[in-house]
Order: sequence, then structure tokens, then C-alpha cells
Amino acid sequence: MAVESTKVYEEQIERFSAFDRVLHWVTALAFLYCMLSGIGIAYSKFHWLLTFLGGGEFARWLHPWAGVVFSIGAVLMIIKWARDMVLTGEDILFLSRIKAYISGKHEELPEAGKFNGGQKLYAWIVFISAIVFFLTGIVMWFPENFDIGLVRWSVVIHTISFIIAGAFTIIHIYMGTVGVPGSIWGMIGGKVSATWAKFHHPKWYREVKGE
Repeated sequence: MAVESTKVYEEQIERFSAFDRVLHWVTALAFLYCMLSGIGIAYSKFHWLLTFLGGGEFARWLHPWAGVVFSIGAVLMIIKWARDMVLTGEDILFLSRIKAYISGKHEELPEAGKFNGGQKLYAWIVFISAIVFFLTGIVMWFPENFDIGLVRWSVVIHTISFIIAGAFTIIHIYMGTVGVPGSIWGMIGGKVSATWAKFHHPKWYREVKGE
């Protein structure tokens, strides 16, 4: 007699709406284009990157426009999730124990809500950098309309902001894929497993479940 096999499907919990995901990916892709094209434009050793970004002339034209999209997207994201991104005492404690998080010692960390302290910090870095990129970018985009000293300072500040935001973005990509397996599915399909939610964001899990 053949025994019919049954598959057990774990409960899925909605983490991000379709609007959330579209906003995130449009903003993220705009930033990645700016990051890669910016490296290609600024550093001769990386000019080859522009070949994959539409060519040098096209990349130089699209870079500032992609920056505008990123800036608008970042502002909309922080407005959308402003309440969720307020840093609390528990978030500060989480950040002070970031080594425990990286090493997987979750028992030493405060329980996270929908976003943990690291995710909140990154959100504010993105928001602040977006404002800085926009303001300094305008000066660099139309240098003939500004004092040369302001243009030079804008280039310096733009570059520093890029280094900071770029470094945190690389960490964000790592944690969303390899670092914390399962995280990226929340931003692709909108849902995560109940097990994932209960382990990584227990406080949010209980709120969703009404416990």
C-alpha cells in the first residue's frame, strides 16, 4: 500500500506590503546605481564599471537623476516608517551589544520589535545621507551657480557621505541575505516564516499575533 506523503507548510506572516516593497526596491536600486556610477566616474581605475551602466556619457547623465529618485524615496520611506524607526533605550542597548548579535548570542540582546536597533540606525543614515546627497548634489550638478569654495566643500561632503552610506549599505545587504537567512524574503514576497519572526523579532511577532 502506498503511503501518501504530506507536506507541512509553516505559517507565514506578512512583514511588508506591496507598496513598502516597491518603495524599498526603487530607492535601493537608485542608490546602487548612484554608488556604482559614482565610483566609476570619480576613480579612473573603476571606469570599467560605466560600461555596465550604459556607458560613461549616459552614466554621468543618469547619476544625478538617480540621486533625485533615491533622495525622494528615502524621504518617503522615513515618513512611512517614522514611528517604527524611533530609537529607544532598548535599541541603544542592542547597538552596544552588536558583537553579541554578530556572533549569534541572541540571548544577550533585548527583544526586537519590527526593526532592531541596527536596522533603525541604518534607516536614519540613509535618510540623512539622502538629504546631504541631494543638497551637495545640486551644487555639484550646477557648479556655475555657486561659489567655487562651496562647490569644493560639496564634493568633499558628498564623498564622505558616500563612504559612510556605502559601507552601511554593504553591511545591510550582507545581513539581509547571508547574515540573517530568510530576511530578504520579507522584502521580496512580503512574508516571513513564523519561526523567523519569533526568533529575530519576538516583540513584533507577539504584536502581530495579538499575544
